[in-house]
Amino acid sequence: MGWWDELSAADTDKDGRVDVHEVHALMDRLHSMPEAVTATARTIFDAIDENRDGQISRTEHRRLVETWHGRSVDTDAVFDLLDLDGDGYLSRPEFALLWSQFWMSDDPAEPGNLLCGRIPEPGPASRRA
Repeated sequence: MGWWDELSAADTDKDGRVDVHEVHALMDRLHSMPEAVTATARTIFDAIDENRDGQISRTEHRRLVETWHGRSVDTDAVFDLLDLDGDGYLSRPEFALLWSQFWMSDDPAEPGNLLCGRIPEPGPASRRA
């Protein structure tokens, strides 16, 4: 609900709707609201941790990425970069750091920017357009 409060506050023109420009403006302000971002990390972690063992496995992470992209995605190489302690899982603290980097970092080298997979390369048809 905390995230909903932030999102509903993004309705800067008070028309009862949050349009894409207002969402982008909110995203530009995320660095100034780390508590809201961290709160969503806890919620998302719980949603991804399907077996409730307190860690995110490679398989659970793959489901997140495939849901994000809407298609099958090979995530093995990306997962190795995200697994900061090399134990084969994403712990709650690892995920919170990665989630914060994903939403707030301007540094493309931070591993959290790969949390939802690599940005797909454009296909041949989109390169011609």
